[in-house]
Amino acid sequence: MNVTSQVSAFKRGSILVLSAVFMVLVLGMAAFTVDFGYYLVQKTRLRAAVDAATLAAIDALTDDEAAMNQAITDLLTANGYDTTSSDIVVTSEYGNWDIATNIFTPGINFGTADSVRVHVVDNGIPAFFGPIFDEDGYSVSAEAVSTLSSTVPRDIVVVIDCSTSMVANMSNGQTRMDNTKAAATTMVNEMLPDDRVGLAVFSWYDNSRNRYQKTGRPETELNFDKTDTLNRIDDLEEGFYTSGTNIAGGLRAGLDVILNDPFPRPPPEPLEPEAEQIIVLMTDGQSNLAEPYPTPDDGPTGTLPPPPYAKKPTLSNNTSITKWANTVKARGIKLHVVTLGASAYSSTMVNAASPDEDDVTYYHHVSEGGSDAENLLEVFRTIGIGNHGPKLVK
Repeated sequence: MNVTSQVSAFKRGSILVLSAVFMVLVLGMAAFTVDFGYYLVQKTRLRAAVDAATLAAIDALTDDEAAMNQAITDLLTANGYDTTSSDIVVTSEYGNWDIATNIFTPGINFGTADSVRVHVVDNGIPAFFGPIFDEDGYSVSAEAVSTLSSTVPRDIVVVIDCSTSMVANMSNGQTRMDNTKAAATTMVNEMLPDDRVGLAVFSWYDNSRNRYQKTGRPETELNFDKTDTLNRIDDLEEGFYTSGTNIAGGLRAGLDVILNDPFPRPPPEPLEPEAEQIIVLMTDGQSNLAEPYPTPDDGPTGTLPPPPYAKKPTLSNNTSITKWANTVKARGIKLHVVTLGASAYSSTMVNAASPDEDDVTYYHHVSEGGSDAENLLEVFRTIGIGNHGPKLVK
């Protein structure tokens, strides 16, 4: 064999060796690419499932810990994760989220929790080419925190129309009053522990006045404990005190609850938000009575002029509503107006509500028929949730 032949044979041998080495590298890169790509897909899929489970769990904070954990299990199962498998490890905690520091602290008392943390590990991710490198499978994990605490505390006064027209039935066969009571109860139950609630009604028979006695009446004071208000709502009936629809009187009574707060909130600490004040007025009809008490001239003080008061109202029904609505809003109080049925819808009621802001609608009209009961319930529920709906924060 000549030198040239020897060199050619050497080159061929070298190429075979290099090709073998190169093929190993190519296979290794392919294994890494396929397995790593699958790993990323599974991690993204797990994160989406954990996010959904955490949001479902925060909705169950109004129930109990068992309901919270069941909500997590249901959402993970719906997304293809068998929580009974030894490969799936689920850790859930309730607690509190600090807005200022963005730190989750596990809680001791479920009743004061405003946040949920869910951590899930899936140890069952297969490796397609991993066994080449002695790797049979992988683990992925995801964690999420959702909270209700990213909002300001609220003082909410619900004002309910107790006129005799509330006896009319809605599409579900229940009366307007029964559906309103159920909706108002749902709203209160959606509120957070840092929220306070009070109740006022209209119309009420004011015996201290000779002729024009029908106005509104405060029923419960603002309180963190919602029990008194819930019990009072449950007691309400159409025509509770007297007939008539004095909507302006309801506004005045709702404002009285706020102005006569026996235990006002202390000034907020630094970095803490100031509480919002909200009145939720519900009516099913047009006003047929004017407020006998004089308005405080739409001003921000919201206090009544001193007596004696004139026997006869000096304003028309609609003007009386507008004046008292303006007085409420001039104090920085948000005014939600909920009207039910065609006769309750009017430009006066639309204008009485606070103007829309930050994607929040303050006027809500529920048309009769079809799913009117469900719509009324959802309106009150949405107000109760406010801007503290479940949010993923981590």
